[in-house]
Amino acid sequence: MVRGSRSLLPLKETVSLITRSFPKPGRTECVPVTGSVGRVACRPVFSLLTLPGTNIATRDGIAVRSGDTSGASARHPVAVPGAVRVNTGNDVPAGYDAVVMIEDVRQDTTSGAWIADQPAAPWQYVRRCGEEIRKGDLILPAGHRVGRYDIGALTTYGIAEITVDAARIGLIPTGSEVVPLGTLPGPGQVIESNVAVASVWLTEAGATPVRYPIVPDDPDRIKRAIETGVRENDLVLISAGSSAGTRDYTASALTDLGEVLVHGIAIKPGRTALVGKVSEKPVIGLPGNPAAALAVLRELVLPLLASWGFRGPAVRIVRARLTRPLASEPDCDEFVLVTVTRSGDHYVAHPERRGAGMQMAAVRANGYLHIPAAVEELSSGDEVDVRLTKPEEDIQRSLSARAVAPPAFGSTLTEAGGQTE
Repeated sequence: MVRGSRSLLPLKETVSLITRSFPKPGRTECVPVTGSVGRVACRPVFSLLTLPGTNIATRDGIAVRSGDTSGASARHPVAVPGAVRVNTGNDVPAGYDAVVMIEDVRQDTTSGAWIADQPAAPWQYVRRCGEEIRKGDLILPAGHRVGRYDIGALTTYGIAEITVDAARIGLIPTGSEVVPLGTLPGPGQVIESNVAVASVWLTEAGATPVRYPIVPDDPDRIKRAIETGVRENDLVLISAGSSAGTRDYTASALTDLGEVLVHGIAIKPGRTALVGKVSEKPVIGLPGNPAAALAVLRELVLPLLASWGFRGPAVRIVRARLTRPLASEPDCDEFVLVTVTRSGDHYVAHPERRGAGMQMAAVRANGYLHIPAAVEELSSGDEVDVRLTKPEEDIQRSLSARAVAPPAFGSTLTEAGGQTE
């Protein structure tokens, strides 16, 4: 289903189409526990150890059989037979079920017997064997996303490696004018950045990016690169070549190798993106424009990965008021970079200039807003949700760049779980 410029598939429908068309690939890999944060356990994880391995004293004192202290009181102190001196962390000998703190007993200077003047409750000041966990007990269920606070438990219970869901994403940069990072571009050349950016975002989501060499604008070489990418990965992203220029060959290559499901999406920036299927695997063409490529990556590729169980860091959302009106193209979801400033609990959003090649706009901005397809214009003063692209504390620092006093109005701060849209 190829869409022309006048028949762009809505973003929501595109996301629904690809998530329905491409199920989770089912790939797994074994990774060190220390490198598993953000990954999803594909099977239950069970403890290899029993902890504590024996009964442990939790106070300095004497280990006793609680029954031997029965009836002890200040008026009728009891000499405790067979009491054993222990310190915090020592094993409590077999047959003993309580510890009396050293401050609560005295030792007869003549006989050496320990004297208690109050009874000890069973298991008093004893951490029992297996109290925390036993060998074979469940630590994490299948489908659990490993968090930072899980690492201590996993390593303590003897887990060095964990099997997690995996996805390999092939990244193919194209363009005869594109040169690799580290190369000084000549006239008409640009340094490849889209694949570099995508690699970082995909890694944060828990996927494994596989970067391929730059492919010049040659239809046969592009076709061979796609064949290799599909054979070796679960998803392929092709940077540039998705438009309708004389050197844009991605769509024709996909038609030869498989099929084009969507060519043209109602998203701005990013409308020239395309989605294809080759050997039942998704191939997504990113526009060459960096801002457009990022929008497609964030709003289309990451939702597909999320449907497979791969999600990046949670996104913070602030409610802010626009400082100037924004017109939007009808029937097109638009994403606009903004700089949010703050005064007390109040936020305002200053839209960045829109246009091609606006790499510095992403550096200056600290968030972006979504103008839904049904909305043609936002007015100055309208309250909008801004998804932050930088830490919230950076908002205060942005005041030095934009000394604009916000109007008084209420604001809220919420958190969106996982990636947006």
